[in-house]
Amino acid sequence: MLDPDPTDEILAAHVARGDVAAFATLYDRYAHRIYAWAAHVVGSTEAEDVVQEVFARLWNKAGQFDANRGRFAWWFGAVVRHHLLGQLRRRTVQQRIVAADEIDRVLADVADRGAGPEDLAWSHEQAGDIRQALATLPEEQRRVLVLAYFTGLSQSQIAAHTATPLGTVKKRTRLALQKLRERLGSERGSRLRGAG
Repeated sequence: MLDPDPTDEILAAHVARGDVAAFATLYDRYAHRIYAWAAHVVGSTEAEDVVQEVFARLWNKAGQFDANRGRFAWWFGAVVRHHLLGQLRRRTVQQRIVAADEIDRVLADVADRGAGPEDLAWSHEQAGDIRQALATLPEEQRRVLVLAYFTGLSQSQIAAHTATPLGTVKKRTRLALQKLRERLGSERGSRLRGAG
């Protein structure tokens, strides 16, 4: 029997043992977020299929989650991202670029509002920090990360699409990642100082 408000990690352990109630609870917690993310990446017509496929994968692979290696939300987020990248790889480069445009638009909206949409959050603190850090990057740097990370384009494909020299794409990627590391490191440090 489950606690009244079990953690995701406890639920995942129960799912690994075939517990349908634990699976339903995780579905209730994550389905809307996955749908929103999928709708941004592959479009709303395919988003429901993505949700079903990802949860089928969770049912079959929950035993692979190891709570000693990190939080369930991070692991499951990686499962979803991997699945979405697989969906995108079956598309043309142009279709992937359209998906990246939508993701980039969402991130730009985050920057304009100064707050992130709940639908994209995997964990309130971590995902919010990452979203905010991405939103503060200069547009050119954010764009190369979105094209590479969310759509799986190579740096050569990004250079060709943006009509930018490959060296410039590599430099923007390096600078963007450096800024993200610095920003996320300073936010984590200030949070720890505030808690102390």
